[in-house]
Amino acid sequence: MKTIRFWLVLSSAVLVSACSDGLRGTYSDPAGVTSYDFHDDGRVDISVLGVTVQGNYEINKDRVLVTAPQGTVVFVRTDNGLEGPMGLRLLPVPTK
Repeated sequence: MKTIRFWLVLSSAVLVSACSDGLRGTYSDPAGVTSYDFHDDGRVDISVLGVTVQGNYEINKDRVLVTAPQGTVVFVRTDNGLEGPMGLRLLPVPTK
């Protein structure tokens, strides 16, 4: 019985950690005009044409909701980045 309980607890822990996959790092459009720098604490720095504003983000399944003073934008997480409104596509920027 203890072995079964151990495996149930371990399986639950693995599932929780897999589901809480955070978002961190910088994502940019291919032209480099727009970038989003996601922080571990739910903050995001949004830069468009050299102007940066701060906002917050939250993850809901495959959706990333970014809220800034200008409003809320919803992105969909894909295998290779984020897809937003009007065809906006953000790709991860490799760290140096």
